[in-house]
Amino acid sequence: MGERDDLHSAVSAVLATPAGKRVLFWVLEQAAIYRDAFSGQDAVTNYTLGQQSVGRKVIGLMDDIDPRTYPKLLLDIADMKAIDRAVAAQDQKEDDEDA
Repeated sequence: MGERDDLHSAVSAVLATPAGKRVLFWVLEQAAIYRDAFSGQDAVTNYTLGQQSVGRKVIGLMDDIDPRTYPKLLLDIADMKAIDRAVAAQDQKEDDEDA
């Protein structure tokens, strides 16, 4: 197995767990993938574009594994967030009932 295959295996292993998906999505959020890069200052814009470049490389790596990997990650994260919200709402309801 080559270095590229090793990396693909490692990314697949990370994506096989909910915790790994959360971490990878957090990395993409830190890479400013979901923000507009352009601002009124060239230095800030260039910095954000650099961050986004790294995020695009991570997405490209997932695409190399399977083009459905990144869209599936987004759907899985949406499901996890919905579950987290439901659990938080249930916990709040139980706290309100106990008060």
